[in-house]
Amino acid sequence: MLDPRILSTMAESEIENPNLFPFPFGMHITFAVIGLLFFIYRFITDKKPYQLIFAFAIPFSLTLWLSDSRAWFYTLGAVEAVLVIGAFITTFIFKDKPAEKPAETVKTVEKAAEEVSEAAAEDSDEHSEEE
Repeated sequence: MLDPRILSTMAESEIENPNLFPFPFGMHITFAVIGLLFFIYRFITDKKPYQLIFAFAIPFSLTLWLSDSRAWFYTLGAVEAVLVIGAFITTFIFKDKPAEKPAETVKTVEKAAEEVSEAAAEDSDEHSEEE
């Protein structure tokens, strides 16, 4: 499973097998690092599980360079598909609660204003009775 020519394969800047993977190793690692950093940052700021899944899934694709085996190629594809489907499902499971509707907000504000005006009227009645 492990290819002994791994170091020479990783060092080549030319595309060795465009049917297996269309990018050279240097470009793949650059995209993977950028993706990893982006999704870790987004997870730190938003705390959404799908961001953590993608932060793991993108660099995991670098394992494609470990072997020329077609079995590993398809296994990795299946694992990546499961991770992407898992991320898609978590976007719905951990969705933010919808904000309150504007009409309900207006009603709440009106009720609060009425309560404040009633309380102010009661206070003014109590002050006038004391005098």
